[in-house]
Amino acid sequence: MTCLKRLNMKDRRGMTLVELMVALLIFGIVMGVVFSVMVNSRNSYEDTRERAQFQQSVRAVISLLTREIRSAGCNPTQAGFEPLPIAATWVLQCQADLNGDSDAADMNPDENVTYIFNPGTGELFRDNGNGPVAILGGLQGVTFDFFDGAGNQLLNLPLGPLDRAQVREVGVTLRGGLRDGETVTYSTRVALRNG
Repeated sequence: MTCLKRLNMKDRRGMTLVELMVALLIFGIVMGVVFSVMVNSRNSYEDTRERAQFQQSVRAVISLLTREIRSAGCNPTQAGFEPLPIAATWVLQCQADLNGDSDAADMNPDENVTYIFNPGTGELFRDNGNGPVAILGGLQGVTFDFFDGAGNQLLNLPLGPLDRAQVREVGVTLRGGLRDGETVTYSTRVALRNG
């Protein structure tokens, strides 16, 4: 009976300071792990979202570039203008007579478009005659490459009139940096339909 009394007395004392400290330590470790998982999940989500937004923006720009490069030189009335009046590393100008009115000066549809990369700001601009408009930012580099009918790269940039007449494909490379420091590069080669 005295053993039973001793047991009941011992149970009523509560937790010792050592037991409380061990419980707090275990709780702290569990909370640290949970917090670490939450922070890593949030960072992973942000990185994935940033990459997806950049990819979506690059796809839209490449789609626009592809359409306008393919249309360069469209000349149903044989009006006599150059498909690519400017062909340089960071600058590309495309001309087309898309509405058949014997000129390449209309803005609806855009018949004379210039793409300019500014390495200082990391922005790619598009100018349809109303002034340059930034269409993509956060770029580390944009390069335009030019190829003849045999697939040989034309290297003397900016291209002179004789070399511009030989261009049958344009290579476009967009290189951008993500927030985590990773560099992403997108490249395509576009054939001129009217070359």
